[in-house]
Order: sequence, then structure tokens, then C-alpha cells
Amino acid sequence: MLNIISRSYVEGEINGPQKVVTTLIKGLNKINYPYCINKDLTATSQVWIHDDPVAFEQACRRGIKALAGPNIYVLPRHIPKDIDLSSIVYIQPTEWITTFWKRLGFSACPIDVWPSAIDTDTFTARTQPEKGSVLIYHKQRSIEELDFVVNIFKKKNIPYQIIRYGSYEQKEYIDALKNTTYICWLGRHETQGIALEEALAMNVPALVWDVHALGHWLPRKKDQDLYTAEELIYPDVTSAEYFDERCGIKTKDKDAIERSIDTMESNWRTYTPRDYIVENLNPEKQARALINLYQKHFNISYEQGIRETMRNNKPWINDTMTFKVRSHIKALAKRILGKKG
Repeated sequence: MLNIISRSYVEGEINGPQKVVTTLIKGLNKINYPYCINKDLTATSQVWIHDDPVAFEQACRRGIKALAGPNIYVLPRHIPKDIDLSSIVYIQPTEWITTFWKRLGFSACPIDVWPSAIDTDTFTARTQPEKGSVLIYHKQRSIEELDFVVNIFKKKNIPYQIIRYGSYEQKEYIDALKNTTYICWLGRHETQGIALEEALAMNVPALVWDVHALGHWLPRKKDQDLYTAEELIYPDVTSAEYFDERCGIKTKDKDAIERSIDTMESNWRTYTPRDYIVENLNPEKQARALINLYQKHFNISYEQGIRETMRNNKPWINDTMTFKVRSHIKALAKRILGKKG
């Protein structure tokens, strides 16, 4: 039985971390694998600490074996120095961020790669539209780059609309994807990039103008000092790690953008990005992949997990009424302030 420790599951805001946990739960339901949510760290032998630094520190201090991540720490130096990680396996969504952590010197515990599934039931294959406008997705890239792309579309008389990260509701995004010819992705580096993968799941092909370094973005104020100058020039990053020729075109070359737009205009009907997502990131597959990590690292077999029941029903902090009420008030205030802004 898997004990899922997650704050975002309770907080109620639809965002990347929340989708990681809710889509895993969908996968577990599909494969009939037992789980509980936000129970005591000793309630089961299989513990996944998704996004809770308090639970992470407690597990370390008490020597509780657990998978942890990916939504806890951005960088290894954010992990408290006075805790022993020997009982932990940290999981990251992609190879590039795993390699980056190791190059920063992280060796306190094993790191393994586990990408989140994409909710292929919510993001279903759209009915292929007639030739229409292109959806430009703009996430923390320069206005100059956005203008560069827009000017090409204008020059070629290609209709377009722009959707900006952080300023839309999920329904708005889905409706836009149903009616676009293809999506032009102008985004930052991503450890996974769920929003792009959701577009691919709807069988919307993508033209990705990929980043050339970690610092190829416009950070929010709170992220401006996140990386050192040396880290910002780290080149082995991407906006779209989970992507192949079925999905569209990905390029780091600015000079190739116009030519790539011409190719997309001619060939957009021939791409099959949903096939890629269903093959590689469907909920059942990724639920099994996470459970199999317990066999790999802790010698707890899939069959053992199936048979296990909870040792106790004590709640973790996130499962208390106080935490739930505070979380919902906080989420409501954030939505209200966001609308006012």
C-alpha cells in the first residue's frame, strides 16, 4: 500500500504539483493498487513524500525509507544540511535535472527518474479542426522573442492568439487547444513541462523554440537569485524533454523558426503527438513505474504492496482539519487577489 504525503493534494489549487499527485491517484485507481493519503509516516512500508519538506525532514531524522520529490526542493543546497538522507531515494522528472543535481555535487542519496503521467482522460484527443489560428504559449521568455515569433506570423498572414503562463484557467486552455491548428511553445526550461504535454495529449502538434541554457528565461521576482551566474549558463536543459518526431518540431536555433513555421503550416495534420503521450506517459504506466521503484530501491515487491494494509490510521499533519481549513482559505485568497490583479 502506498502512503501519499502531499500538501498540494489538500490545498486545492490546480497547478503542476497538484496534477502530479492527482494523476498518479488516477493511475493507481486504474491498476487497482491500494493507497492512502496523508497518513502517518509509519502507516505503510511504501511512503511517497511528494511535496512536503516537513515530512521529508521527519522521514530523514527517523530513518523511514521513502521516495521523495520531485516537488520539495529546487536545488540540493536547499536541503537542510543537518539531516541524514540515507533512507531516502529522491526522484526527479527528467534526466537533465538529475544530471544537473549530480554536477552540483549531490550524493547524499540515490536519485532516480520518474516523470508524472498526463491525464489523458481530461486531455482527450480533440476533433481535428479546420485550418485556423495558431496558439502561442508564452512562459517567462523575453518580449523580444515573443515579438520575433509574432512578426513572422503577421508577415505570413497566419492568424494567432497568445496565452500567457499564469493568466488562464484550465478550461480556457482546453478550449483554445480544441480550436488551434498547432501550438507554438515559447517557454522556459522545464523539469517536465506538464502544460505542453497536455497539449500533446489532445493531439495538438507543437513547434518548440527550445532554450539554450538554464538562464534563458525571465524569472519571477522571487526566483531572481535562485541560481548562481555559473549555473545560469548550464547548457544541457530543455523546454520539452518528453518529445519526439511524432509531436512536432523542437529547435534551439532562432534562424530555424521561420522555416519550422512553414513546415508546421504544411504538415500539422500529419503529426500524432497523442500517440507519444499515451505510449510514454499514460496514468497506468506511470503508476506502475513509481511502485516498481520500491522493488528497485527497497526490495518491496509489487505483490507485497498489493497485499499490504495500513498499520495504523493516524493522520499526518496535512490530513488534519486545521491544515485543510487553512489551505482552502489560503487558496481562496490567492484566487481573489489574482482576479483583482
